[in-house]
Amino acid sequence: MKWENSLMAFEEDIKSRSWLDWLKAHTSGFKPLHRYEGVLELNEEELIFDGRDVKENEKFKLKIPLRNITDVHYGFDEVFKGREERAWPWNKPLRIKYQSGEGERTIYLFAHFHHKSGIRASDNEELYEKLKEMRPEL
Repeated sequence: MKWENSLMAFEEDIKSRSWLDWLKAHTSGFKPLHRYEGVLELNEEELIFDGRDVKENEKFKLKIPLRNITDVHYGFDEVFKGREERAWPWNKPLRIKYQSGEGERTIYLFAHFHHKSGIRASDNEELYEKLKEMRPEL
């Protein structure tokens, strides 16, 4: 499965967001808080985000083996709070925790960011359900 126009941020991107980042995420026409834009792909073995770092204007690619995912959460949490997203409570982030060579990492996704009836939306619920189906223990 592939989702075009996907958005992603690492936990540290959310924690270190500037006031300007927050303002952009709350102004009409702007996207939810994120650092990376691209295509998200889910296959039998891994979750792949292929796009660019909009802050550094560089190519970016992240591959997460499904076996390394330790937690999946659909909704707001203590890091990505409802006040971070203008379309709260409708457009909820998808949080994925996984093991990497750097230890545990956390990303926040908006799979296929789009507008639905004038409200910011994503396919995060579909992605969440698919991940839970593939990894029921999560």
